[in-house]
Amino acid sequence: MNEISCQRTLWTIGAFLVALQGILFLPVNHWIASKPTLQQITYLPEGKYLRIASLGFRELAADLLWLQVIQVMGQRKLSKDDGHWLYLAVDRITTLDPKFVRAYEAGSLALCTLVVLPEESNRLLEKGMHHNPQEWRLPFLLAINLYFEIGDDKQAAEAMAKAASLPGAPDGLARLAAKLFVSAKSPQQAVDFLAKVYADTTDQHLKPLLEIRLKESIIERDLQLLEEALSRYQNKYSRRPSRLEDLVGPGLLSALPDEPFGGRYLYEPATGTVRSSEVKERMRIPVHRRTQYE
Repeated sequence: MNEISCQRTLWTIGAFLVALQGILFLPVNHWIASKPTLQQITYLPEGKYLRIASLGFRELAADLLWLQVIQVMGQRKLSKDDGHWLYLAVDRITTLDPKFVRAYEAGSLALCTLVVLPEESNRLLEKGMHHNPQEWRLPFLLAINLYFEIGDDKQAAEAMAKAASLPGAPDGLARLAAKLFVSAKSPQQAVDFLAKVYADTTDQHLKPLLEIRLKESIIERDLQLLEEALSRYQNKYSRRPSRLEDLVGPGLLSALPDEPFGGRYLYEPATGTVRSSEVKERMRIPVHRRTQYE
């Protein structure tokens, strides 16, 4: 490439970056400027039009938009409206760059950790699986959503079996799929595999979301253990305990579990329900696996 061609290429890239920066950061009016960054992004045209407007630099445009989205993902919680904005933003990004696996992973996790929007999360994962059929983490995350958030054992098992069949999938994934096919009540399995995925992940934007998801799985495991201990206590003494500490003893629990977010597990003796002080909504479990204490 001669010097003139290089200069033209640099001018083209520079002009594109300036134009895109204007779209991303220049407010159309004061009302839009007052909205959060995430909402400003979703005022962009639909992804199919952005692909045309990107002048062939689709991956670069997706990266620039992604830099805006990950700032929002740094928050501990999002409102439901913010969650819908997040879905639209990630949908545009992955339309610009359908191979952007990190965006599918982090976006879907954020939609089930920072806000409870499992249907939108699943749509992102299914879109990612369509464009990236060899990425095992996408059907794996879909299986976790289907099991805990939707409560569909059969579809969760099918997604987990698909993940297990793909290159790079960890050992034991097929065994977990088999357990799901027989409707195993085993949140510990989800904890084990999420812990492995978390340990193997080097993406610093994905890791905090995986950590939240892992801790939520631990809470569901602990709550089920407490509910089972409550059931055994009532069968033994024909009454509910007055406090959780009463569950520590022979045939019940060796010790009370620690709440992973630094809070505590709360107990209502009148109803027999237990919950986390830090997580307001439980992962969904199918009705046939629920206990009388939920």
